[in-house]
Amino acid sequence: MIISYADSALSVLPPVVAITLAILTRKVLLSLGVGIIFGALLLTDFSLLSSGEYIATTVSQLVWKDAALNSWNVYILGFLIVLGMITALITVSGSARAFADWAKLRIRNKRDAKLMTMFLGCVVFIDDYFNSLVVGSISRPITDRYHVSRAKLAYILDSTAAPICVISPVSSWGAYIIALIGGILTAHGFADTGHLSVFIQMIPMNFYALISLLLLLCVATFSLDVATLRQHELNALRGDLFDESKGQPPGATSDLPEADTGKVVGLFLPIAILVFATVYFMVSSGADALATSELPFSVLGAFENTDVSSSLFLGSIVGFIATVVLAIKQKVAWSMLLQGMKVGAFRCYLRFISYCLLGPLLV
Repeated sequence: MIISYADSALSVLPPVVAITLAILTRKVLLSLGVGIIFGALLLTDFSLLSSGEYIATTVSQLVWKDAALNSWNVYILGFLIVLGMITALITVSGSARAFADWAKLRIRNKRDAKLMTMFLGCVVFIDDYFNSLVVGSISRPITDRYHVSRAKLAYILDSTAAPICVISPVSSWGAYIIALIGGILTAHGFADTGHLSVFIQMIPMNFYALISLLLLLCVATFSLDVATLRQHELNALRGDLFDESKGQPPGATSDLPEADTGKVVGLFLPIAILVFATVYFMVSSGADALATSELPFSVLGAFENTDVSSSLFLGSIVGFIATVVLAIKQKVAWSMLLQGMKVGAFRCYLRFISYCLLGPLLV
């Protein structure tokens, strides 16, 4: 029997456990896994057998639910896996490092380094994880050069990645939020209301995202460092970019090789192609839905009736092909490409499974 914690303060224990462990161990996937197991134990009154069955059922329903393919999750899983491969391939091809080398010749001071990081964080809006990985790897050599602490870099990345992603409909989180909106509208008898138009109307009311971006702009421009962040910045001026007593920060080292033939175009062109391809498939699927309903075509109407999950997946496939083609043109070895694909896909697969498992346990 599954116990409901909808009206209980105990419902916050799984995320508290996961967050606490993540801070203490600095191992995100391990912490999420423990949070999942603890949540399952809570739901099943600490029955090991029932907890195992519940987790197994939840995992299977990610792909197969109500005797049918769970197409939304399958497409989003495919999108995140392909996105992970694109991220890794951009690193492997040396394109991220090529841009960093290019920027080093044009960034003149510490403020420029911070503003450049913020700008890149706003441009790479497809996925928050993708954003942090790509922008972090690009910006780190430049911010290090101008003595920006790793804590400040992490703040800039976090304050652009999530806020930009949640207000962009062409993103993994945007797609997820649009789906939630659709479910809420349907449950309250507004099934004919455009999900995308409601999402766009909600953007000005997303105060967290907008205020975070505005505050970040002020902090980056005027160096408004307070409390612990100020201390980190003072340490960075002395050459201590991070606290070595706590070990290497996550992502400080990469387990992927990098080619020496990378070019700047290999970073921005795949992202641009991915965005334009996704928008094309969104309009195309929306147009098909309008035609099926015998309604006249309009761009807004197409977006309101689009299949977001499949559009993201198909767009990512086009972006992935473009990334591979550019990497081959840059003469990146096939062994390096295959390693990048494997590492990128595995990381995003674990992330998707962990988040999808933890989510139902919090409801």
